[in-house]
Amino acid sequence: MKPKTTFFIPHLLSLSFLPILQPSNPNVMKARFLLLFAVMLIPMVLGAQNDYWYKKGLDAKDPKDKIEYYTKSIEKAGASYCSYLKRGCAKYDFKDYQGALSDYGKAIEIDPKYTDAYYNRGITKNELKDYKGAIADFHKVIEINPKDIAGYGELGIVHSEMKEYDAAIEITLKGLKQDPKNATLFDNLGYFYMAKWDITDAISNFKKCIEIDNKNFDAILGLSTAFYYKNDKVNSKKYLEQAKSVEPRLKKGMDGITELYESGYSYSDKHKATLKKMFEEFK
Repeated sequence: MKPKTTFFIPHLLSLSFLPILQPSNPNVMKARFLLLFAVMLIPMVLGAQNDYWYKKGLDAKDPKDKIEYYTKSIEKAGASYCSYLKRGCAKYDFKDYQGALSDYGKAIEIDPKYTDAYYNRGITKNELKDYKGAIADFHKVIEINPKDIAGYGELGIVHSEMKEYDAAIEITLKGLKQDPKNATLFDNLGYFYMAKWDITDAISNFKKCIEIDNKNFDAILGLSTAFYYKNDKVNSKKYLEQAKSVEPRLKKGMDGITELYESGYSYSDKHKATLKKMFEEFK
């Protein structure tokens, strides 16, 4: 299962991150970020963006309306980094991925020193399975800001989706050097190791995650799964019950998994099959 979790690492222009679901990948449950839908009002960056249509875009809920308003903002107030960045976000939400790529590229042309457009473009390329392109953009994020934990996290995810688990582990460990107490990176490592069938290291990293964040049901469920693979049913059941106490939808078994899927989580077929066995065995 891939959770809707965030690192809460603010980019220069971002007010907050929202979660994004991940493409399925055998045995791997990882965290990632959604595109940046909230932008801080930084005067030197926004400048002409304090116009009627841009504000309507910020207030709009429907991605189609957002696209219309940001387009009018560009036409009325002139092209700017934020206009293209925000319209790219709306196009992504509207599943116009090629349009989103174009807008992120225009934002980068206008001002290449900010990481948000590179980051968002990397997310979009990964969605389109342009893994090499995504890796290049996330490396650019880290080049601009070596302390950007989100960049390390996304690089690990892309490498894992390419089944390059050693590379995923290596870049995630580099991220942990920047932020040794980042629970999400430890959670990711747990799934990367489990994908390699290194259950011992998977368990170790899941436990480190939980030590930092004891409400991380994703890591708790991962720990339960890892113990199940070790045929340690006592600990597997123990942590499954703990995961249920943190995330009540898990109490519904596979129906709860379906609800999580519908709310933006994703699962590999193998992981779903394992979870089904666990729910049936530990009723």
